[in-house]
This record gives sequence, structure tokens and C-alpha cells, in this order.
Amino acid sequence: MRINSNNIEIKICYSVFQVMRKYIQLGARSLEAGGILIGKENISDDNITIKYITEPYASDKRRYNRFIRKDKKHIEIFNEIFNSSNEIYCYIGEWHTHDEDLPNYSRLDLKNWKKIMKESPGNIEHFHIIVGSKAIRIWKFGKLLKDPDLIKTIYWEDVMDFDEKVCWQNNR
Repeated sequence: MRINSNNIEIKICYSVFQVMRKYIQLGARSLEAGGILIGKENISDDNITIKYITEPYASDKRRYNRFIRKDKKHIEIFNEIFNSSNEIYCYIGEWHTHDEDLPNYSRLDLKNWKKIMKESPGNIEHFHIIVGSKAIRIWKFGKLLKDPDLIKTIYWEDVMDFDEKVCWQNNR
């Protein structure tokens, strides 16, 4: 899907959606899941492609209303992709699930996103995805933004209509 935000285009590969879909929360017994988003930026036009995603691993803390990324495997996978791509693929942001049809970020999410930004060099913006049962939502957040900027709401029914071999693209 192609998502435009202030002349920046974001492409999300279908394989990323496939992983997220496995962890949709349906009901009180389901646990939050999450991980990191790995992609690349086209330097000539600032476009972003999200191609890889980590998913919950054994040491992560998963509760009905909380996901804490603790397992070192997230960083190991990131480092492997980063190094094998000659540092082309990098950290883009975080993703996690909520037990909501149309998810919204919580105060805890915002606190975590602010912590990530504080630890990031320069004025880099990150993208954060929250997965709900009917749609996912993507926010952009950076040091120069007062509040996260909702970029797009993407309904699952629209994602599933696309060919599996391509990155998912859509205009805003």
C-alpha cells in the first residue's frame, strides 16, 4: 500500500501484514503482541518501505492490555537484517496490537514513543502501527511534533484484497 504523508510515501509489504494479522486480539483472553518495524528510506525522495517485522518472542511480556518488548531476539534479527543489507534496512518504528476495532494510542503508548524519540539521534521521525480487529492505524511521531500524527487508517478487508507478492500501496 502506498500511503502519502507530507509528500512522503510509505509502502508496507504484504508479509508485514501477514505477521500482524496472526496476532489480532479477539476477546479478553487474547494477549497484546508487538515488535519492531524494519525498512528503508529512499534518500532521493524520502519514501519509506517497511519490509520486515519482528513478532513476539519467549522473553517478551504479553498481557491483555500491555506488550513489553524484552526479548533480545528483536535486536538480533534487526542487526542481522541491518548488517546483511549493508546498513540499508534500518529501524522504522514499533507495532503492537490493541483489543479494539479501530485502535487508538494510549497514554502508555505515547510515553513509550516519547522515550524512543528521546533516545534517537537527531530529529528522526518514526512510524508506529497499532493493530486492531477491523483496521490498523499508523502514526508518525518525532521530536519536532507535539503529538503523534495519524497518517492512515487501513481496514483489514482492503489489505486482504491485494496480491501477496507486492508491497501494499494506497494513496492517502
